[in-house]
Amino acid sequence: MKTLYQHSAKGNRRPIRLLSRCLGSLLVSAALLAPAAAPPDDTLPEKALRTLRATRGVHPRIFLTDAKIAALKRAIQGPQAGAWLAVQNRADALAATRPPAYHASASGRFDDPYELWQRDVGSNLPFFALAYRLTGEARYLQAAKDWSLASCGYPHWGVGKAEGSDLGAGHQLFGLALVYDWLYRDLDAGTLQTIRRALQERGAVMYRATSTQSWRDHILQNHLWVNITGLSAAAFAVFDEEGFEATAVPWLARALAKFHRTEQALGPDGANQEGISYWGYAVEYMLKYWNMAGDLLGEHPSSDWWRHTARYRLYLALPRNSWAREQTCVDMGDFSNPPGYGPDYSLRRLAVMNRDGRAQWLAGELDRAGFVTPTASWLNLLWYDPALPEQPPAGLPTLHHFTDMEIVSARTGWSGGDSLLVFRCGPAIGHSATRAFDTGVGSGHAHPDANHFVLFANGEWLLRDDGYMWKMTDQHNTLLVDGKGQVGEGGMWFDGNPQMKLKLQPSVLRAKSAPEFDEIVGDATQAYPATMGLRRYVRHLLFLKPDVLIVADDIQLSAAHKLELRLHPRNKAARNPDGAYLARGSKAVLRIQPLTPAGVAISDGDLPAKNREGKPVSLYGLRFEKETAIWRHAVALSWCGTGNEPIPIQVEQQGDQWLIRAGARCAVLNWKE
Repeated sequence: MKTLYQHSAKGNRRPIRLLSRCLGSLLVSAALLAPAAAPPDDTLPEKALRTLRATRGVHPRIFLTDAKIAALKRAIQGPQAGAWLAVQNRADALAATRPPAYHASASGRFDDPYELWQRDVGSNLPFFALAYRLTGEARYLQAAKDWSLASCGYPHWGVGKAEGSDLGAGHQLFGLALVYDWLYRDLDAGTLQTIRRALQERGAVMYRATSTQSWRDHILQNHLWVNITGLSAAAFAVFDEEGFEATAVPWLARALAKFHRTEQALGPDGANQEGISYWGYAVEYMLKYWNMAGDLLGEHPSSDWWRHTARYRLYLALPRNSWAREQTCVDMGDFSNPPGYGPDYSLRRLAVMNRDGRAQWLAGELDRAGFVTPTASWLNLLWYDPALPEQPPAGLPTLHHFTDMEIVSARTGWSGGDSLLVFRCGPAIGHSATRAFDTGVGSGHAHPDANHFVLFANGEWLLRDDGYMWKMTDQHNTLLVDGKGQVGEGGMWFDGNPQMKLKLQPSVLRAKSAPEFDEIVGDATQAYPATMGLRRYVRHLLFLKPDVLIVADDIQLSAAHKLELRLHPRNKAARNPDGAYLARGSKAVLRIQPLTPAGVAISDGDLPAKNREGKPVSLYGLRFEKETAIWRHAVALSWCGTGNEPIPIQVEQQGDQWLIRAGARCAVLNWKE
């Protein structure tokens, strides 16, 4: 009998008898496990039920079959040899370690009711099971057993309100389901029984959570997708165990119904309000779900979002020559460095779904550079089609407008050493969802950032996003009125309910590209509370490629207020005698030149901000302040590599039309358009 140890609050260790007691310590109330009246979304379509029942008694059936395993064994000797080596190396490294003993969560940063450390336990399990299936080596089978029993033996999968009903539980349900299914014929009866009971009993807790937890209706948010994917995997693994189909089918039906609602709510442009980090997490679990649902229910995704979402990751990729481990993509939204999930395997699945050679190229390029996170890299073996050729992005338009989420990506090219401007001016959750819903459906990771933009050039950030911080407008490159920002700000999570209830829809009015310059116009008026009296906040961006950006703000209010426009350079700036500011980095120099300084107070310095937990930190910024009811403010940004000086900008004002000159280049800014 195997013994692990649980650490008490005092640091003492007490044994946990896994086979005899691992579920005895499971804190699941009778009320949670009691049957509930099945709502309408707890019935599978007849065709899906027939497809599911056709797999009764067949193992493996989730992702893999015996035929697919045989094909994989051949492929890893040929075109999949590289992907297999990566998976085998990870399986070897994990097998050489012991599963973590249960310990009360204490992240040191913020309370962790989800017990997020358990996510890795669930995510590691498929590596052992797949390595055993492909090699037959007993050490992988033993590792799968040890880690699975450790997971089953944890007395909690999350604590408090998150007990058994959030991310730590979602990951472990998924991982245990694959071990149970893939190793069904190889694990001893006691281990199978322990895993089966965990899937059934803890799956029941998760099923209850789909109608009680805060994420239950967040159909555009990662918690829902991860958790019901784990629930579905558990149901697919054990639905045909004696007397269990009547319990498992409602689990599958409810998950399918929620994913169908997600399909209806996804915007058509492929963008994601949570940012690239959470996009990687979300798309991985949605793809896992639809892979299972396609194979075992005959159900498939239907939204146009799937045809375009690889483009979202591509257009928000930084210039190729500047990639580093913690710098491959634009960090708008809640962003963690490096992003924690893939995205190579997800991009490869999208490439196959859409026959998209550019998604295939991006996956390969990230892989070759080593800038991927192998959380589920075993999926490369299942989702990569080596027959689909890579297609580099050369030839793609350099500007792309994601019209639902209202994100514009504008770059100077695809050579790898380009300048990149990304602008955001839309509803937090996108136009489609804002029109369709009156309350938040997953906006917590969005930011109050209408008319905000970031700038990357010469190998480094020039103007930055705030990253994973408290949701405050003043941490972005946009407008404050009397020191206050946009609707929904003020907490650890963005509050999308007011914006959705009032149907507030800030918008990109224009996004045009020409060889010499790009033009972007955003109207953020509706992003601000009506009580501010803001009648107009239109931002014009003129991008004179490759190294000049004009930012012109047209602001009108019903009465005079204290207005403030902020810019957050990555590097601190020093004021020149000519009134411009120069921010010098290790690779680039940014010139910030006020074009309308009359009556404007300009200052720079470390400004108060709040980190993810709401604790005070500082964020460097420039402040342009004026008390007025009507304000036309313009600033010119120009940049170059270190060792040179950015070009100064000249302006000729002719009423509503301003002629902008940057050396021999010129463009016209029309304030009325």
